[in-house]
Amino acid sequence: MIWFFLGLFFSWFAAIAVLFFPNKKLRRNFQSRRNPRPAANWHKRVGVHCPYCGTRVVIDDIPGNWSCPDCGETFTYSTDGQAYKIRRSQIDPPVMWMVKMFARLAKADGVVTENEVRQVDQIVRQGFRPSEDQLQRIMDLFNESRYSDEPITAIARQLYLSVGGRRDILGDALTALFAIAAADGRLHPQEGAVLATAANIFGMENEYEAIKARFFSRSAESGTSAEADLDACYRLLGASGNESDELIKKKYRRLIRENHPDRLVSRGASEESIRRANQKVAEIKQAYERIMATRA
Repeated sequence: MIWFFLGLFFSWFAAIAVLFFPNKKLRRNFQSRRNPRPAANWHKRVGVHCPYCGTRVVIDDIPGNWSCPDCGETFTYSTDGQAYKIRRSQIDPPVMWMVKMFARLAKADGVVTENEVRQVDQIVRQGFRPSEDQLQRIMDLFNESRYSDEPITAIARQLYLSVGGRRDILGDALTALFAIAAADGRLHPQEGAVLATAANIFGMENEYEAIKARFFSRSAESGTSAEADLDACYRLLGASGNESDELIKKKYRRLIRENHPDRLVSRGASEESIRRANQKVAEIKQAYERIMATRA
C-alpha cells in the first residue's frame, strides 16, 4: 500500500514539474503530445499545361494520369512536376487491316512508287492521327505487308469484321484505296482487281463506280489526264490549281468544320439532315484527297 501511494505521488509530481520546467523545449514537447497538430494536407493543387492542346489544367499534386477537360486527352503528370503525352504504340485492329490493304494495293502492279508511299503517309497522318510510336509501327507494318502472301480477300474480310460492317468506315477505306491507286496517275488492271474485290467484300458494289469516278475518268484509265474531274474537286473546295497546298488545306478544314454532322446533332436536327451532312463531308474529303494525290 505504501509503494502504491509513493508511485502515485511521484507520477503527479513529475507531471507538475514538466509543466513548470524552465526548459521550453521540453514543455513544448509535452504539450504537443497532449494537443497534436492536425495532419498536413498533401493534396496541393497545381497548374500544368496540357501537352496536347496547351490548355492550363489544375490538378492535385499527385503523379499519375489526368484528363484535359478541354481536348479530352489523357496525359501523365510526372514526379518532376511536368505533364507529358502518354506513349501510345498499340495499333487498333481496323487500322492494322487497313494498312495491310494499302500495302497490298500499292504492290499490286508489281512496284510501290514514291507517290504511293507519300499518299499512304498522308492518309495515315490525317485519318488516324497516330503518335510517333504508332506511325513508326504503321510504316513498318506497311513495308512488311508488301511482301506478304496473305490473300487480299482474307485481309478485306478481317477489316469488314473489325469495324462491325460499318458502311461509313468501309466507305472511307475504299476511298482511301482509290486515292492510293490514283497516286501514280492511272488505274492499273491489277489495282482495279484489288479494288473490285474489296468493294465486293465490303458490300459496296453500288458505290464502287461513284467513288471510282471521283478519281478516274475513262480517259484517265487509258493514260490521259482527268482535268474535268479535277476541276470539279477544286470547285467543291472553293479553291484553284494555282493555290498552295497549305491554303487548300485551310479551305478544306473550314468546309469540314462548317458541314460536320456533329453540329447538327447538337442542334437536334433530323436524321435526313444528318445523313446529307455526312454525304457532304464525304464528298469534301474525297475531293481534297483527289487534289492532293495529283500534287504528290
